[in-house]
Amino acid sequence: MGPLFLALAASLVTLAAALAIAGSASATVVFRAGMAFAWATLAVIVAALIRVDTSLELVVAHTRPGLGVARRIMGLWGGSEGSLLFFGVVVGTTLAAVPLRSRTTAISPAVTATVLWASVTVASPFTRLDVPAIAGSGLSPILEHWAMLIHPPLLYVGLALSLLPALLDGAASSDRIARISLAVLTTALALGGGWAYVELGWGGWWAWDPVENVALIPWLLLVVHLHLPRSHSVRRWAGLLVWPTVFAGTAMTRTSLRTSVHAFANAEDLGWFLWPIAAVVGVGAVVIGLRLPRAQPISTRRFLPVLIAFSSALVVALGTFRPFLPGDGTDGTFYSRYLWPVAIVGMVGLGVAPRARNLSRSEQVRLVAEVGVGALIGVVLGALAGWTIWWQLVHAAALGAGLLTTRVHWRTPRRTAAHVGMLFVMAGALGGTASVERTVNLDLGETVEVAGHIIENRGAALVAQTPPVIEADLLLDGSHELHPQLTVYAERALRLPEIATHSRPHEDVQAVLRSADDDGSIVVTINVEPLTQLVWMGAVLVTVAMLAPTRVRSRPSSVEPSAAR
Repeated sequence: MGPLFLALAASLVTLAAALAIAGSASATVVFRAGMAFAWATLAVIVAALIRVDTSLELVVAHTRPGLGVARRIMGLWGGSEGSLLFFGVVVGTTLAAVPLRSRTTAISPAVTATVLWASVTVASPFTRLDVPAIAGSGLSPILEHWAMLIHPPLLYVGLALSLLPALLDGAASSDRIARISLAVLTTALALGGGWAYVELGWGGWWAWDPVENVALIPWLLLVVHLHLPRSHSVRRWAGLLVWPTVFAGTAMTRTSLRTSVHAFANAEDLGWFLWPIAAVVGVGAVVIGLRLPRAQPISTRRFLPVLIAFSSALVVALGTFRPFLPGDGTDGTFYSRYLWPVAIVGMVGLGVAPRARNLSRSEQVRLVAEVGVGALIGVVLGALAGWTIWWQLVHAAALGAGLLTTRVHWRTPRRTAAHVGMLFVMAGALGGTASVERTVNLDLGETVEVAGHIIENRGAALVAQTPPVIEADLLLDGSHELHPQLTVYAERALRLPEIATHSRPHEDVQAVLRSADDDGSIVVTINVEPLTQLVWMGAVLVTVAMLAPTRVRSRPSSVEPSAAR
């Protein structure tokens, strides 16, 4: 029944696109009926995953015996076929919530139909083996982390919601949808970054993976959207640009143009479906954008966050899509080099910009003094934490100036929480550029110093469990124990590390076990990560701020409410 449901879904959504172009009032009903069949298709696939139907390639490749029900369902988004269909269903369902009241909105069923037809033809999740397998091989164990149960679905939902503000075209509900999308994307990106931080040992919470970058760009564009009035053309441009970003990113990460830990890049034929979508919505966004009126002036307090978000989105887009040819992704130093000054200005500006208007002479002097005092406090605290390089001290100075100049606005607590959250995220991200990574060989009882920390090897032992685990015993600074592990999956010929982390408010120390010998000697990577905890705290603040209810204030009817509060 699954293939039949999928074909019906694609056919009905295609018909809905044709009806919308013709101006038929029934287009919305047909679109939603098609998405009902798409959900029925997903239900068939999920049922096959739960019962481990080893006649299906998708099931054999992405689940295995011994997994719980939740981790068997994770196989749905573990590879190209299942994740593409799931993405298409989530996007289509979200877009179907907006009635097809004009020919322009026919783009919603059109792009959804294209993704569904890709699943029907070149990326079918119902491909069967000639002979059923004895058992499935399953996902890589590192992907069976609990965060991977939540992170991909949230990411798809957030991306789908980010498409709606452009369709709502200045309606009051577009602000609410943008805030919800921003909250969902923030949570999804934080979960993905956290998973990478504790599981992959990248030496940082963010490795500029193209899949995550594709979600970061709409996130930044939504920030622009929320900081401008509804009628502003720059706000409209931001909403329009989300569309080509989402679909070009989907095409890029599933057609081998960028290597990703998400392992989607294994379906070249998908390019015939996904790249045309990206091209059409890209051209459409430009055509509509060029018809918008000339941009109105932006006030000082709005200009800085809009500039920071837009310039950051541009840098991330250039790094993610450059060069627009098959090959390795852009090195992380590209992002650090060009985003560093943006983040420095942003950290200070988040505190200064909301206050820098209609100030008296004395208020101007006080604001400048606060910037100076905050910067000095930041430098002193940074130096005490061991930061000695000039650009590290600039980080500390910008964080101190931003925090000291930020004012709590009791009438608009959401704005305050969002700004402080963003300040924390930028400070934590900048802290990652000051991280230290060192891989060392340590004999039993030997010590090594890394970024001012003393690590002692007290031996390694095999832990009798299934699968077997090699565990090292490290002593950090004479008082903290770290127990990094190396799990051995003999049937897969894999050895995967489980990272040990000692966290403090200003710094994390990670230990990643690479190998161990019978004599107790080990090879271990030590990562020292400054300010990472600020990333998680900032993400929580931004999420809470975006989900907090809007305080309704009376305004004269002739004045249009502002989108950014």
